[in-house]
Amino acid sequence: MKSRTLQLPQVIAVDGPSASGKGTLSRRLARELGYLYVDSGAMYRTLAWHCLRRGIRVEKPMTEADEKAVVRQLRSWKWEIRVVDGQAWIHVDGYFPGTEIRTDPVEKAVPVVAQIGKVRDWMVTRQRQCAALGPLVMEGRDIGTEVFPLAPVKFFLEADAAERQRRIADRGGSTDGAWRDSMDIHRKKGALIPALDSIRIDNTGQTPDETFAVLMGHVRTRLGPKASRDAGD
Repeated sequence: MKSRTLQLPQVIAVDGPSASGKGTLSRRLARELGYLYVDSGAMYRTLAWHCLRRGIRVEKPMTEADEKAVVRQLRSWKWEIRVVDGQAWIHVDGYFPGTEIRTDPVEKAVPVVAQIGKVRDWMVTRQRQCAALGPLVMEGRDIGTEVFPLAPVKFFLEADAAERQRRIADRGGSTDGAWRDSMDIHRKKGALIPALDSIRIDNTGQTPDETFAVLMGHVRTRLGPKASRDAGD
């Protein structure tokens, strides 16, 4: 009887705190390699937006009743994952709230929703299912530790707190990134921590092009000829 070869998921995991550059760089990696891009944070944002739209209280401190109300939405909302222009998004009732999930109310609600264990379990399951769609670049805060711990390439992007807050201000945001990150670092499930085998990159003072070159260098080293072939080299 032949032994089965362990099949690693075709995933590049990109984790990191707020404004560490993971969104911009993950999208660029996906385009370069011909992979599908998945923003796991947008999935949580979409649920937070949906709960706010339904009048559910989503703010600290959450009561048991508040958490149960959020979990009920998970069991009743009409969702589906659709691929649009090489990117996978959760649509609700056939609609993707791309603009709405970037508002300040949703920004404040996301880390609160993300603390709920049953929410994280639901999201991790759906994120793993995305691997059936093809090779992925997935960004988030627990992709390399919880969602795809066997991913062959894992990055953890960092930058100092002052620079990250400046980046948030430059793009018109008003959220305190340190507050959001502190909540995620200390949550019980899916905490914001680097995987032990992740490639940690501090991009303080770097341009996106400089950081991208570093990422691609590591991808080609880890994936070899396949990365070059996927990138059209």
